[in-house]
Amino acid sequence: MEMIRDAAELPLLDTVDAVIEALGGRMAVAELTGRLPQQVTNWRAAGAFSPTTFLVMTTALDAIGVRAAPRLWRMDEPAERA
Repeated sequence: MEMIRDAAELPLLDTVDAVIEALGGRMAVAELTGRLPQQVTNWRAAGAFSPTTFLVMTTALDAIGVRAAPRLWRMDEPAERA
């Protein structure tokens, strides 16, 4: 039986550039998300991805054993519990 790993144990990518590079670069991300390469360039310039790409990109990141900060998709992150 395969163990489910705790996502918090995966290395965290915290920049748009790091995510794009981890997923194979601009062309690979364009293909993965079904967007034009220029859109990936625009995400780099904006410092954030389109929220509609969150699921497909985080699934791909999980498959290579890393994770990314949800804020890179303009998602709210849960507050730290005391």
